[in-house]
Amino acid sequence: MYTVEEAKTALWHLRSGGPDQLKEWQARRRVDLGFAAPTSVQGVEAGWVGRGKKRHLSFTPADLPAGAARRSDLKVGVILDDFSAMAFRFEWNAVALDPATWSKQLDGLDLVFIESAWAGNERLWRGKIASDTGPSQQFKALLAACKAQGIPSVFWNKEDPPHYDDFLPAARLFDVVFTSDEGRIESYRADLGHDRIDVLPFAAQPAVHNPVRPAKGWHKRDAAFGGMYFAHKYPERREQMDILLNGVMDASKKMETGLEIFSRQLGGSPDYQFPAPLDSRVVGSLTYPQMLSAYKAYKVFLNVNSVVDSASMCARRIFEISAAGTPVITTPSAAIRNFFTEDEVPIAETRESAANLSRALVKNAELNDRTAHLAQRRIWQEHTYAHRVETVLGQALPDRTSGMQRPTASALVPTIRPQQIENVFRTVAAQNGISTQLVLLTHGFELEMDQLHRLQERYGLTDVALLTASRDVSLGECLNRCVAAADGDVLAKMDDDDHYGREYLSDQIFALDYSGAQVVGKQAHYMNLQSSKATILRFGHKEHRYTDFVMGPTIVAAKETFIANPFPALGLGEDTGFLRNAGQSGMQIYSADRFNFYQVRAGDGHTWQVEDAELLASGDLKFYGDPNEHTDI
Repeated sequence: MYTVEEAKTALWHLRSGGPDQLKEWQARRRVDLGFAAPTSVQGVEAGWVGRGKKRHLSFTPADLPAGAARRSDLKVGVILDDFSAMAFRFEWNAVALDPATWSKQLDGLDLVFIESAWAGNERLWRGKIASDTGPSQQFKALLAACKAQGIPSVFWNKEDPPHYDDFLPAARLFDVVFTSDEGRIESYRADLGHDRIDVLPFAAQPAVHNPVRPAKGWHKRDAAFGGMYFAHKYPERREQMDILLNGVMDASKKMETGLEIFSRQLGGSPDYQFPAPLDSRVVGSLTYPQMLSAYKAYKVFLNVNSVVDSASMCARRIFEISAAGTPVITTPSAAIRNFFTEDEVPIAETRESAANLSRALVKNAELNDRTAHLAQRRIWQEHTYAHRVETVLGQALPDRTSGMQRPTASALVPTIRPQQIENVFRTVAAQNGISTQLVLLTHGFELEMDQLHRLQERYGLTDVALLTASRDVSLGECLNRCVAAADGDVLAKMDDDDHYGREYLSDQIFALDYSGAQVVGKQAHYMNLQSSKATILRFGHKEHRYTDFVMGPTIVAAKETFIANPFPALGLGEDTGFLRNAGQSGMQIYSADRFNFYQVRAGDGHTWQVEDAELLASGDLKFYGDPNEHTDI
């Protein structure tokens, strides 16, 4: 449905440019409204429901995406709680084992993976894995059958250390045991009599926990906590919670919505109710799909640790919320600093520091975004469920591990400027975490081989494909020649004079993974105006969103995407044509973060000319001086 103003705009486009122009405007409108994005990110706005004591804050549940398993070659029988089942189902073909029919489900399984579930597989295994009398006969029979059929069995006690004894009888039945607490490894070795023991922490699932921003509601609210209050046990946790929540409550006086608490036991036993004055901040209870929406609605989330002395056990919410693009403030624990630095996940040790940290992250969007981005990078590098699955396979099926090999990349750089050649080598050689080939096309001139070899040696860039083309060959055709010569799994169109930080390519390739888009780039981007030493942010509202346009020098996609969708043979607008054709063919385009790149506006030598004043009018002035210190993180 159109508003009156939108109807007028639609009519104008129809009259001005006919049906084609109207269709183009409608396509842009759908992108702006989020309709071109997965339904899970169309909106995370909160709404008050009910009256009186029943009044509570509610969120529309996130729609969990569908998608093929990353390791579709693996068929794994599982008994998992809902959270873990959701996280692992994107990693392998899961078969949810049933107590009544498991004997018919074992055929063709590569592995059986079972966690310390109190009521796994939608409560079918309630009381059958751990109970006062130990595992049930059904459960024992299942593990005996696995052993008889040669199916490796893996147990993950994610409840360690507090529930070590509860699940130890079950752990005895398995070939391999993983624990959430590395401090229990020696205990398992002693109690089980073998060393097939390893640590398996929580993680994030990029298919679900990612920074893709919704069309509406992103970071509209201030600070949130979701969990339980234990009035009768876990005194260390209770002390930490009182410090953290009361500190943020103090800071709430200077916030718009302030602290909002979602209680998992709202209206239940008095032992789990938040005491005064925190009870005044309890606004309801959320299901997990609703909580996924809430992750993106708040500027900051809070975390309290039930276990403070474990080097590997910390709440899964830290990984999930950080991956979703929201900073987490946590109380101290031994595990936190083993996983994250202070720049990634800040720790509040006092009530005052909790107040100051929360105010800083709520008030300063720049600090908020940078903190979240650094934490996300750490997660994509080390703490996804893909990493955890490969750890499991390393113990249970060592010949089936993939090693989490990252794709190779090729930088496509056509240039008409001999003076920029060294900058190109410097930029590509500096890319961190990705094996990168340089595909360099000299457009209208030739590079001497001895100069090529000197630059390769100087910058340690061994993989270079050198092409040349006469000036009468269009830029689009030059780029297609670069595509044909490229060896990388992923190709990146790069300009010879723009700035690309060390983490640029790595971050862009991570974005290809978590967004599910076929093309990624940067629509939100910095531009440095060299004449005034000013740096502006352009299209800042287009960050972490599905779109129909990204800046040409930031286009990144799999090689197959470039082959299926070649650049048009144009000397100007070839990148716009590529993006238009990609969108029309059904490909998704994603605008990632604004960091680690800026365009250089030198005032001459570019294929397009815009007055600096016009650029300043269309962007947001961010700072003067060296842009690298600000843009590169």
